[in-house]
Amino acid sequence: MTARVAIIGAGPSGLGQLRAFEQARKAGAEVPEVVCFEKQTDWGGLWNYTWRTGLDQFGDPVHGSMYRYLWSNGPKECLEFADYTFDEHFGKPIPSFPPREVLADYITGRAEASGVRKHVQFQT
Repeated sequence: MTARVAIIGAGPSGLGQLRAFEQARKAGAEVPEVVCFEKQTDWGGLWNYTWRTGLDQFGDPVHGSMYRYLWSNGPKECLEFADYTFDEHFGKPIPSFPPREVLADYITGRAEASGVRKHVQFQT
């Protein structure tokens, strides 16, 4: 029987775990079948802003604590992936307290660079 792992959510934590499994697989480790279930249409977790309100296509309330012009209240140095820096992603230094859209772009870039999309099932 093949071991299976479900990761709930394709936010920074879920994507970090997916990347760890993918890296282990590439290193030759025996890795279980991994599927990440993401309710939204894209990754990013709370950093994935939507203007929508009301109910989603599943009949669940749409709620987000994010707003369009939010800026991080924590320094990017504490939010950075260990093997993918903000400087590497943007090609230049950025402020320590970036806006939401910069963090969302960075998270998307990390996910795309790691090649984990094949493991994510969106709108589930």
